Amino acid sequence: MNVAELIDILSDLDPESSVEMAIVAPVGKGSDEITVDQYEVEGILPRDPEDHDGAMVVWLIGGEPEDVEEFIDAIGGEEDPMHTTHQAEVIDLGRAAQARRT
Repeated sequence: MNVAELIDILSDLDPESSVEMAIVAPVGKGSDEITVDQYEVEGILPRDPEDHDGAMVVWLIGGEPEDVEEFIDAIGGEEDPMHTTHQAEVIDLGRAAQARRT
């Protein structure tokens, strides 16, 4: 899905709706059963196109609150461990971390 498609879908929804992501994965290797984990989207991280064969990619960030906070701390430190450029600064993750603290 690209950003334009996502915007088009979201534009039909109530702006006060919560945004969650559902991660669908097999219960185990070779299993016919699946598990679905639901997480609120806490932020967005534009990625460096060089890390994606020149394509613009955006990560929706979410997970267990302590894991998201650890992620924010990890990418907010000295050298970005994910090899991102200035263009790939965290957007809204700082605000999400602040909101969790209040």
